[in-house]
Amino acid sequence: MLRISTQTKQSPQEVLARATAFFGPKGTGLSITPQGPHTIEFSGGGGFVQVEAQPVAEGTDVEILTREWEYDVKRFLEQLA
Repeated sequence: MLRISTQTKQSPQEVLARATAFFGPKGTGLSITPQGPHTIEFSGGGGFVQVEAQPVAEGTDVEILTREWEYDVKRFLEQLA
């Protein structure tokens, strides 16, 4: 299991939309489970990816918890920079 975080200038909505495009059915093919206004979870392949995007003064704090999708999570975070 991996917990990783970063900060971006994008809005929480943009982060979650990009996460959906990256990890969802048209991306890596994971199933989507909305968790709330700032959190979304993807599952499949024996693991999961949970993305939380909280607004802060300079943009958004992004925290991701994952199991079995560590490589893809790191690739996703590189795209947010």
